Amino acid sequence: MIRLGISVEGATEREFVTRVLAPVLAYSNVFAYPIDMHGRVSLERVEKELSKLLAMFDHVTTFYDFYGFHKRPEGSVDALEAAINDLVPADKRHRFTPYVQQYEFEALVLAVPDRAESVIGINGLGDKIRQIVDQCGGAEQVNDGYDTCPSRRIKAIAPQYDKKFHGPVTLEDGLQEARAACPRFDAWLTAIEQLKK
Repeated sequence: MIRLGISVEGATEREFVTRVLAPVLAYSNVFAYPIDMHGRVSLERVEKELSKLLAMFDHVTTFYDFYGFHKRPEGSVDALEAAINDLVPADKRHRFTPYVQQYEFEALVLAVPDRAESVIGINGLGDKIRQIVDQCGGAEQVNDGYDTCPSRRIKAIAPQYDKKFHGPVTLEDGLQEARAACPRFDAWLTAIEQLKK
């Protein structure tokens, strides 16, 4: 049994871990507990958080959005993950897996267009989402501009979208489809599922 602490950006990610990831990970004897940073995530805040969590859990990981990461260093999502990894002392890194969602949690919602249409309740929404994803070259490629980030793209075509509610509910029955469409996310979740004490 592995007790896994997941440092999450906010309420949406907390609900996603609780409702969707924790039940799935439990099948692999990994028991996940989300710890909410309540937004405004920065390297300085993450360093303090990880120090506490590594003392409390067998393994620790992160689930933050690349879009909106406060004072993020220059470079790609991989560079940000490397910077987060460097915050952990070398002798504890075997108990830590950094993960940053590219570009935003809603990439996972964009990966399951028919589920999103069903949950949000707008006829034709799935086709509009597919169009956005196709134009960008994949759900994880929907970019992080102010008007073009995944959450604002969804809100533009589904004004009633409530990320804290609709996001996790959409993924409850759509996780496998999201994994198939989001290789970075799938690689992280696969690594977490394979943790051994």
